[in-house]
Amino acid sequence: MTQPTSGVPPALTPPTRFAEVRFSTYRPQNDMQAEALREAERLAGQIRERYTAPWWKRVFGNGEDELRGGLYLVGPVGTGKTHLLASIYHALHPDVPCAFTHSSDLFRARQRPEDYARGLAERARVLLIDEVELDDPAAEVRLIHVLKTLRDLGVTVAATSNAEPEKFVSAQFGRDRLERFISEEFRNTYHVVFVGGEDFRQRLAKPGKAWIGLREATQAAMRLAFDADARAKRWIDFEDLLHLATNTERSTLLARLLEPDALYLADIAVDNTDDALRLLRVVDDLYTADPPPVLHFTATAMPETWFNADDVHVGLEASIAEKFLRTTSRLHAMCNVERVGARR
Repeated sequence: MTQPTSGVPPALTPPTRFAEVRFSTYRPQNDMQAEALREAERLAGQIRERYTAPWWKRVFGNGEDELRGGLYLVGPVGTGKTHLLASIYHALHPDVPCAFTHSSDLFRARQRPEDYARGLAERARVLLIDEVELDDPAAEVRLIHVLKTLRDLGVTVAATSNAEPEKFVSAQFGRDRLERFISEEFRNTYHVVFVGGEDFRQRLAKPGKAWIGLREATQAAMRLAFDADARAKRWIDFEDLLHLATNTERSTLLARLLEPDALYLADIAVDNTDDALRLLRVVDDLYTADPPPVLHFTATAMPETWFNADDVHVGLEASIAEKFLRTTSRLHAMCNVERVGARR
Protein backbone atom coordinates (compact mmCIF):
# COMPACT_ATOMS: atom_id res chain seq x y z
CA MET A 1 0.00 0.00 0.00
CA THR A 2 1.58 3.29 -1.08
CA GLN A 3 1.62 6.34 1.12
CA PRO A 4 -0.98 8.94 0.22
CA THR A 5 0.18 12.04 -1.56
CA SER A 6 -2.89 14.22 -1.30
CA GLY A 7 -2.66 15.37 2.28
CA VAL A 8 -5.17 12.96 3.84
CA PRO A 9 -4.62 13.12 7.63
CA PRO A 10 -2.66 10.14 9.04
CA ALA A 11 -5.00 9.43 12.00
CA LEU A 12 -7.75 7.35 10.41
CA THR A 13 -8.70 5.06 13.27
CA PRO A 14 -11.68 5.09 15.67
CA PRO A 15 -11.34 7.29 18.79
CA THR A 16 -9.84 5.54 21.79
CA ARG A 17 -13.23 5.44 23.54
CA PHE A 18 -14.21 2.92 20.85
CA ALA A 19 -10.96 0.91 20.98
CA GLU A 20 -12.56 -2.03 22.76
CA VAL A 21 -16.00 -2.12 21.13
CA ARG A 22 -16.90 -5.15 19.06
CA PHE A 23 -20.05 -6.65 17.57
CA SER A 24 -20.17 -8.95 20.61
CA THR A 25 -20.34 -5.97 23.00
CA TYR A 26 -23.27 -4.31 21.23
CA ARG A 27 -26.48 -4.93 23.17
CA PRO A 28 -29.57 -4.37 20.98
CA GLN A 29 -32.49 -2.84 22.86
CA ASN A 30 -35.08 -3.44 20.13
CA ASP A 31 -35.64 -5.15 16.78
CA MET A 32 -34.30 -2.20 14.78
CA GLN A 33 -31.00 -2.29 16.63
CA ALA A 34 -30.83 -6.07 16.23
CA GLU A 35 -31.30 -5.67 12.47
CA ALA A 36 -28.60 -2.98 12.35
CA LEU A 37 -26.21 -5.34 14.13
CA ARG A 38 -26.97 -8.12 11.64
CA GLU A 39 -26.45 -5.80 8.67
CA ALA A 40 -23.15 -4.45 10.05
CA GLU A 41 -21.89 -7.99 10.68
CA ARG A 42 -23.05 -9.05 7.22
CA LEU A 43 -21.23 -6.17 5.57
CA ALA A 44 -18.02 -6.96 7.46
CA GLY A 45 -18.33 -10.61 6.46
CA GLN A 46 -18.84 -9.75 2.79
CA ILE A 47 -15.82 -7.44 2.82
CA ARG A 48 -13.63 -10.11 4.40
CA GLU A 49 -14.87 -12.62 1.84
CA ARG A 50 -13.94 -10.28 -0.99
CA TYR A 51 -10.44 -9.42 0.20
CA THR A 52 -9.22 -12.32 2.37
CA ALA A 53 -10.86 -15.50 1.04
CA PRO A 54 -8.48 -18.02 -0.63
CA TRP A 55 -7.80 -17.26 -4.27
CA TRP A 56 -9.50 -20.43 -5.44
CA LYS A 57 -12.70 -19.50 -3.61
CA ARG A 58 -12.73 -16.05 -5.17
CA VAL A 59 -12.08 -17.49 -8.64
CA PHE A 60 -14.31 -20.58 -8.48
CA GLY A 61 -17.03 -19.30 -6.15
CA ASN A 62 -20.65 -18.97 -7.11
CA GLY A 63 -19.92 -15.75 -8.95
CA GLU A 64 -22.20 -13.72 -6.71
CA ASP A 65 -20.86 -10.67 -4.88
CA GLU A 66 -23.59 -9.15 -2.74
CA LEU A 67 -21.36 -6.33 -1.56
CA ARG A 68 -23.01 -3.04 -2.58
CA GLY A 69 -21.47 0.39 -2.29
CA GLY A 70 -21.84 0.17 1.46
CA LEU A 71 -24.02 0.68 4.53
CA TYR A 72 -25.75 3.80 5.88
CA LEU A 73 -26.91 3.61 9.51
CA VAL A 74 -29.38 6.38 10.28
CA GLY A 75 -31.37 7.15 13.41
CA PRO A 76 -31.68 9.31 16.51
CA VAL A 77 -28.79 10.09 18.82
CA GLY A 78 -27.49 7.52 21.27
CA THR A 79 -28.60 4.27 19.61
CA GLY A 80 -25.11 2.80 19.13
CA LYS A 81 -24.50 3.62 15.48
CA THR A 82 -20.86 4.63 16.08
CA HIS A 83 -20.38 1.47 18.15
CA LEU A 84 -21.41 -0.58 15.11
CA LEU A 85 -19.26 1.48 12.74
CA ALA A 86 -16.18 1.03 14.93
CA SER A 87 -16.98 -2.67 15.23
CA ILE A 88 -16.82 -2.99 11.44
CA TYR A 89 -13.36 -1.42 11.58
CA HIS A 90 -12.15 -3.81 14.30
CA ALA A 91 -13.65 -6.82 12.51
CA LEU A 92 -11.62 -6.02 9.39
CA HIS A 93 -8.41 -4.37 10.59
CA PRO A 94 -5.60 -5.16 9.87
CA ASP A 95 -6.49 -7.85 7.32
CA VAL A 96 -8.42 -5.36 5.17
CA PRO A 97 -7.06 -1.77 4.98
CA CYS A 98 -9.66 0.49 6.61
CA ALA A 99 -9.98 4.21 7.30
CA PHE A 100 -12.23 5.69 9.99
CA THR A 101 -13.02 9.40 9.98
CA HIS A 102 -15.54 11.92 11.25
CA SER A 103 -17.48 13.83 8.62
CA SER A 104 -16.15 17.14 9.99
CA ASP A 105 -12.62 16.09 9.01
CA LEU A 106 -13.82 15.31 5.50
CA PHE A 107 -15.53 18.69 5.20
CA ARG A 108 -12.53 20.60 6.59
CA ALA A 109 -9.99 19.00 4.27
CA ARG A 110 -8.47 21.53 1.88
CA GLN A 111 -7.98 19.23 -1.11
CA ARG A 112 -10.41 18.93 -3.97
CA PRO A 113 -12.99 16.24 -3.12
CA GLU A 114 -11.71 13.96 -5.86
CA ASP A 115 -8.11 14.28 -4.63
CA TYR A 116 -9.18 13.66 -1.05
CA ALA A 117 -11.01 10.50 -2.13
CA ARG A 118 -8.01 9.27 -4.15
CA GLY A 119 -5.78 9.80 -1.13
CA LEU A 120 -8.12 7.66 0.96
CA ALA A 121 -8.26 4.99 -1.74
CA GLU A 122 -4.46 4.76 -1.74
CA ARG A 123 -4.49 3.50 1.84
CA ALA A 124 -7.88 1.87 2.37
CA ARG A 125 -10.39 -0.38 0.67
CA VAL A 126 -13.06 0.52 3.24
CA LEU A 127 -13.98 4.01 4.47
CA LEU A 128 -16.06 4.43 7.62
CA ILE A 129 -17.58 7.93 8.03
CA ASP A 130 -19.07 8.79 11.40
CA GLU A 131 -21.91 11.27 11.77
CA VAL A 132 -22.61 12.54 8.30
CA GLU A 133 -24.32 15.87 8.82
CA LEU A 134 -25.25 18.15 5.97
CA ASP A 135 -26.45 21.54 7.10
CA ASP A 136 -25.10 23.51 4.16
CA PRO A 137 -25.08 22.86 0.40
CA ALA A 138 -21.28 23.21 0.08
CA ALA A 139 -20.69 20.31 2.46
CA GLU A 140 -23.27 18.25 0.62
CA VAL A 141 -21.63 18.83 -2.75
CA ARG A 142 -18.24 17.90 -1.30
CA LEU A 143 -19.57 14.67 0.22
CA ILE A 144 -21.24 13.64 -3.03
CA HIS A 145 -18.05 14.12 -5.05
CA VAL A 146 -16.05 12.16 -2.48
CA LEU A 147 -18.56 9.30 -2.48
CA LYS A 148 -18.77 9.15 -6.27
CA THR A 149 -14.99 9.06 -6.60
CA LEU A 150 -14.67 6.37 -3.94
CA ARG A 151 -17.33 4.31 -5.69
CA ASP A 152 -15.48 4.59 -9.00
CA LEU A 153 -12.28 3.48 -7.23
CA GLY A 154 -13.99 0.45 -5.69
CA VAL A 155 -13.85 1.63 -2.07
CA THR A 156 -16.67 0.37 0.14
CA VAL A 157 -18.25 2.99 2.44
CA ALA A 158 -20.18 2.64 5.69
CA ALA A 159 -21.52 5.75 7.41
CA THR A 160 -23.68 6.90 10.31
CA SER A 161 -26.01 9.88 10.49
CA ASN A 162 -28.98 11.34 12.31
CA ALA A 163 -30.50 12.36 8.96
CA GLU A 164 -32.11 10.16 6.33
CA PRO A 165 -30.99 10.90 2.74
CA GLU A 166 -34.33 12.51 1.88
CA LYS A 167 -33.77 15.06 4.65
CA PHE A 168 -30.45 16.35 3.35
CA VAL A 169 -30.40 20.03 2.44
CA SER A 170 -30.66 19.44 -1.30
CA ALA A 171 -33.85 17.45 -0.90
CA GLN A 172 -35.39 20.03 1.42
CA PHE A 173 -34.76 22.87 -0.99
CA GLY A 174 -35.45 20.90 -4.17
CA ARG A 175 -32.00 21.46 -5.64
CA ASP A 176 -32.35 19.46 -8.87
CA ARG A 177 -28.61 19.05 -9.41
CA LEU A 178 -28.28 16.92 -6.27
CA GLU A 179 -31.79 15.67 -5.63
CA ARG A 180 -31.49 12.61 -7.84
CA PHE A 181 -28.30 11.48 -6.11
CA ILE A 182 -29.80 12.01 -2.67
CA SER A 183 -33.23 10.51 -3.21
CA GLU A 184 -32.44 7.74 -5.70
CA GLU A 185 -28.79 6.95 -6.28
CA PHE A 186 -27.89 7.17 -2.59
CA ARG A 187 -30.42 4.49 -1.65
CA ASN A 188 -29.52 2.44 -4.72
CA THR A 189 -25.84 2.53 -3.82
CA TYR A 190 -25.99 2.18 -0.04
CA HIS A 191 -28.06 -0.14 2.09
CA VAL A 192 -29.95 2.27 4.38
CA VAL A 193 -30.86 0.87 7.82
CA PHE A 194 -32.81 2.83 10.43
CA VAL A 195 -31.47 2.39 13.99
CA GLY A 196 -34.12 3.52 16.47
CA GLY A 197 -34.29 3.46 20.24
CA GLU A 198 -33.65 5.46 23.38
CA ASP A 199 -30.52 7.52 23.98
CA PHE A 200 -28.07 5.20 25.74
CA ARG A 201 -25.80 8.12 26.63
CA GLN A 202 -28.18 9.10 29.40
CA ARG A 203 -27.15 5.92 31.24
CA LEU A 204 -23.39 6.50 31.04
CA ALA A 205 -21.13 7.75 33.82
CA LYS A 206 -20.52 11.47 33.38
CA PRO A 207 -17.17 13.09 34.18
CA GLY A 208 -18.32 16.72 34.18
CA LYS A 209 -21.07 18.74 35.82
CA ALA A 210 -23.69 21.32 34.87
CA TRP A 211 -25.44 23.78 37.15
CA ILE A 212 -28.90 24.89 36.03
CA GLY A 213 -30.81 27.74 37.67
CA LEU A 214 -30.52 31.41 38.50
CA ARG A 215 -27.33 32.97 37.19
CA GLU A 216 -25.98 34.13 40.54
CA ALA A 217 -26.40 30.68 42.10
CA THR A 218 -24.97 28.73 39.18
CA GLN A 219 -22.00 31.07 38.83
CA ALA A 220 -21.19 30.72 42.52
CA ALA A 221 -21.47 26.92 42.41
CA MET A 222 -19.24 26.55 39.35
CA ARG A 223 -16.72 29.05 40.73
CA LEU A 224 -16.32 26.90 43.84
CA ALA A 225 -15.67 23.85 41.67
CA PHE A 226 -13.26 25.79 39.47
CA ASP A 227 -11.23 27.10 42.40
CA ALA A 228 -11.00 23.61 43.91
CA ASP A 229 -9.94 21.96 40.63
CA ALA A 230 -6.20 21.21 40.66
CA ARG A 231 -6.06 20.27 36.97
CA ALA A 232 -5.09 22.56 34.12
CA LYS A 233 -8.34 24.45 33.58
CA ARG A 234 -9.95 27.29 31.66
CA TRP A 235 -13.01 29.44 32.31
CA ILE A 236 -14.83 30.84 29.28
CA ASP A 237 -17.96 32.95 29.19
CA PHE A 238 -20.35 31.75 26.51
CA GLU A 239 -20.37 35.16 24.79
CA ASP A 240 -16.58 34.93 24.47
CA LEU A 241 -16.88 31.42 23.07
CA LEU A 242 -19.34 32.63 20.42
CA HIS A 243 -16.91 35.38 19.48
CA LEU A 244 -14.07 32.87 19.16
CA ALA A 245 -16.23 30.48 17.16
CA THR A 246 -17.12 33.31 14.77
CA ASN A 247 -13.63 34.69 14.27
CA THR A 248 -11.34 31.68 14.70
CA GLU A 249 -10.73 28.85 12.25
CA ARG A 250 -12.41 25.71 13.59
CA SER A 251 -9.31 23.54 14.06
CA THR A 252 -7.46 26.43 15.72
CA LEU A 253 -10.34 26.99 18.13
CA LEU A 254 -10.48 23.30 18.96
CA ALA A 255 -6.75 23.25 19.70
CA ARG A 256 -7.25 26.09 22.19
CA LEU A 257 -10.18 24.38 23.86
CA LEU A 258 -8.22 21.14 24.20
CA GLU A 259 -5.25 22.77 25.94
CA PRO A 260 -6.70 22.47 29.49
CA ASP A 261 -7.78 19.24 31.16
CA ALA A 262 -11.01 20.85 32.36
CA LEU A 263 -13.19 23.41 30.59
CA TYR A 264 -15.67 25.63 32.45
CA LEU A 265 -18.26 27.25 30.18
CA ALA A 266 -20.36 29.94 31.86
CA ASP A 267 -23.85 31.20 31.03
CA ILE A 268 -24.85 29.21 27.95
CA ALA A 269 -27.79 30.92 26.29
CA VAL A 270 -28.81 30.05 22.71
CA ASP A 271 -30.72 33.01 21.28
CA ASN A 272 -30.77 32.21 17.55
CA THR A 273 -29.85 29.72 14.85
CA ASP A 274 -26.28 31.03 14.52
CA ASP A 275 -25.66 30.51 18.25
CA ALA A 276 -27.10 27.00 18.03
CA LEU A 277 -24.91 26.06 15.07
CA ARG A 278 -21.75 27.40 16.69
CA LEU A 279 -22.46 25.56 19.94
CA LEU A 280 -23.37 22.40 18.03
CA ARG A 281 -19.99 22.38 16.30
CA VAL A 282 -18.06 23.13 19.49
CA VAL A 283 -19.78 20.34 21.41
CA ASP A 284 -19.24 17.92 18.52
CA ASP A 285 -15.53 18.74 18.47
CA LEU A 286 -15.18 18.44 22.24
CA TYR A 287 -17.09 15.15 22.38
CA THR A 288 -15.13 13.53 19.56
CA ALA A 289 -11.74 14.83 20.74
CA ASP A 290 -9.30 12.16 21.81
CA PRO A 291 -9.12 12.67 24.76
CA PRO A 292 -11.73 15.37 25.46
CA PRO A 293 -11.45 17.88 28.31
CA VAL A 294 -13.81 17.45 31.25
CA LEU A 295 -16.65 19.87 30.58
CA HIS A 296 -18.56 21.95 33.13
CA PHE A 297 -21.18 24.57 32.31
CA THR A 298 -23.92 26.81 33.69
CA ALA A 299 -27.25 27.85 32.20
CA THR A 300 -30.61 29.13 33.36
CA ALA A 301 -32.51 26.33 31.60
CA MET A 302 -32.00 22.68 30.66
CA PRO A 303 -30.17 22.02 27.34
CA GLU A 304 -33.22 20.44 25.67
CA THR A 305 -35.03 23.78 25.89
CA TRP A 306 -32.30 25.88 24.27
CA PHE A 307 -33.15 25.22 20.62
CA ASN A 308 -36.16 22.96 20.41
CA ALA A 309 -36.92 21.30 17.09
CA ASP A 310 -40.65 21.59 17.86
CA ASP A 311 -40.38 25.37 17.74
CA VAL A 312 -39.02 25.65 14.18
CA HIS A 313 -40.49 24.12 11.06
CA VAL A 314 -38.80 25.32 7.88
CA GLY A 315 -35.57 25.20 5.94
CA LEU A 316 -32.09 25.23 7.35
CA GLU A 317 -33.28 26.32 10.80
CA ALA A 318 -35.36 23.15 11.14
CA SER A 319 -32.41 21.04 9.99
CA ILE A 320 -30.09 22.57 12.59
CA ALA A 321 -32.73 22.22 15.30
CA GLU A 322 -32.99 18.51 14.54
CA LYS A 323 -29.21 18.11 14.69
CA PHE A 324 -29.15 20.06 17.96
CA LEU A 325 -30.73 17.01 19.60
CA ARG A 326 -27.29 15.43 19.32
CA THR A 327 -25.79 18.41 21.15
CA THR A 328 -28.29 17.97 23.97
CA SER A 329 -27.54 14.26 24.16
CA ARG A 330 -23.80 14.82 24.29
CA LEU A 331 -24.00 17.51 26.93
CA HIS A 332 -26.00 15.13 29.12
CA ALA A 333 -23.43 12.40 28.40
CA MET A 334 -20.57 14.64 29.49
CA CYS A 335 -22.17 16.34 32.50
CA ASN A 336 -24.32 15.45 35.49
CA VAL A 337 -26.95 18.13 36.03
CA GLU A 338 -27.56 19.86 39.34
CA ARG A 339 -30.41 22.33 39.73
CA VAL A 340 -29.36 25.37 41.72
CA GLY A 341 -32.00 27.68 43.14
CA ALA A 342 -35.10 28.41 41.09
CA ARG A 343 -35.08 28.20 37.29
CA ARG A 344 -36.17 31.17 35.24
